[in-house]
Amino acid sequence: MKTKSTLVIAVIALLGMTSITSCKKKKTTEEDETLVPASGYVLGLKTTSAGAEAEYLVTSTDLMSGTISASGNGIEQMGWMYYHQIGNKYLAMDYTNNICTGYEIANSTLSSAGSFVFDRLDVLTNDPGGNVFAVSAPWGGGSYDCKFQTVNPNSMSITSTQNVLLNVMYNDTMAQLNMWPTGTYINNGKLYVSYYPLHGASWDTPKTDTAYVNVYTYPGLNYVTTFKDSRTGPIGYYGGSPAIIEDENGNHYTISTCSLAAGYTQATKPSGILRINSGQQQFDNSYFFNTEALGYKILTGAYVGNGKMIARVVPNSVDAQSGGSWAAFGIDVPIHQIAILDLNSQTLQIVNDVPAHGGQYYTPFYMENGKVFISVNTGSNAYIYRVDPSNGTAQQGAAIDGKSIQCFFKY
Repeated sequence: MKTKSTLVIAVIALLGMTSITSCKKKKTTEEDETLVPASGYVLGLKTTSAGAEAEYLVTSTDLMSGTISASGNGIEQMGWMYYHQIGNKYLAMDYTNNICTGYEIANSTLSSAGSFVFDRLDVLTNDPGGNVFAVSAPWGGGSYDCKFQTVNPNSMSITSTQNVLLNVMYNDTMAQLNMWPTGTYINNGKLYVSYYPLHGASWDTPKTDTAYVNVYTYPGLNYVTTFKDSRTGPIGYYGGSPAIIEDENGNHYTISTCSLAAGYTQATKPSGILRINSGQQQFDNSYFFNTEALGYKILTGAYVGNGKMIARVVPNSVDAQSGGSWAAFGIDVPIHQIAILDLNSQTLQIVNDVPAHGGQYYTPFYMENGKVFISVNTGSNAYIYRVDPSNGTAQQGAAIDGKSIQCFFKY
C-alpha cells in the first residue's frame, strides 16, 4: 500500500505540467486508425508489461464475453490519460504530454480527428451549446487560480480561458488553501462548481467540516454566490469524478467522501449525500443521506433511475485503517465494494456478486438497458461486471487483458 507522500510524488511526476496556451492540429496517420464493426464500444484500456504501464483506446462489440485486449486492436496513447465523450467524439487527454486528441468513428475506422495542447482539464461537463466546459485545478500549490475553459469539439481547440479564484468568499485560514474542483453542472443559466480545500503542496486537508458549491452565471462566468452545508464534509476528492449526479427531475445529489483512503488527512464529518433541488442555489435542508451511519464511506457513483444510484463504497473500518494512505487509488488494494443506494428510502445494499476490488482514478460507470457496467480488478484478475440495480445482482463479463477499463463509450 502506497503512502500518501509516495503517491503524491508519483502523481506529480506523472502529471507535472508546463503552462502551454497555443493550440495545434495533429495529422492523422495510418497508425491512428483501426477498423471497427458497425456498432460497439470504445474503451480506454490500461495495461501493464514488464512493470510499465501503457494505455490504449480499443474497440469491442461485446462487454460480457471474451477478452478486452490491445493485441492487434486499438490506438496506443502516449501518456497518463483521462477520457471524455461529447456526441460522437471521444476526447483522450494525455496528462503526460499535455495533448488532447479527439477520436471518432468514420468510414468504419476509429481515427484521430485533430488535437490541441492544454495546461490542465480536470473537471469536464458538456454545455447546452455543444461544447465541453472544463475547470482546471491549482496543481502543486503554486497558484490559487483555477481556469474556466471552453473546448470546441468540432475544431478541437480551446476557444476561451478565464482565470478564477474559487476561494472568493474566504479570508484568513481558508484563503491560504487551494480549492480543488471536484464536480460541475450547468442549469438554467447558472454554473455550479463543487470543490474541497487543501494545501496544494502537501495535500493536507485541514478544513473538512463543510460542503461547498460556488455558483456563476453561464456563459458569462460571473460569480453569483457560494452555498454550503455543515452536516457533512467537502464534496468529492482528487480524481473521484463523478461527485455530482442528476436525477430525472433535475435534482442534483452531491457526494461527500470524507475518506482517509481517498486522500483526506482527516475526516471530521460523516460521509454522505446532500441534495440540491432543481433550479435552487442552496442545499435542501430536509435531506441528508448519511451513508456512514450504514457502515460505509461513499466514494463516487452514478444515477441509474427511479431514485437509485450505483456507488463504490469503502467500509468504515477499512477506511479508518487506511490512515490517509490514498489506498482508494491502489488498483491492487481490494478495499472497494459496489452498493445500490436508494436515494428516497436512504437504504444501502451491497452487491455481493462483485468481489472486493482496487480503485482507479476517474472511475467509469457505463449504463445500458438499465444495467451498469464497471471495471473490477481484485489484484489477481480483472473483469468487466454488469450490475442490475433493480435486484442488486451482478454478472461477471469479459476478461480485461490489463489493469482496468478507464472509459466506456458506445458508438
